[in-house]
Amino acid sequence: MKKWLKAGLVWGMMMFVIMTFIYPYFNNEEITTKSIVIGFILWTIGGVLFGRTLKNNYKE
Repeated sequence: MKKWLKAGLVWGMMMFVIMTFIYPYFNNEEITTKSIVIGFILWTIGGVLFGRTLKNNYKE
């Protein structure tokens, strides 16, 4: 796996956990299956796009 993609996916997974589970927990919001699925899709795409911006920093 390319380094930029790996870095982006790690970032996306961390954001997914924080924004889908931790943030709603501290705000007493309900965590639903729908929010988990939507969050997973959005943060995966966001992670890939973030990793793409890092591509120039990694020499492959």
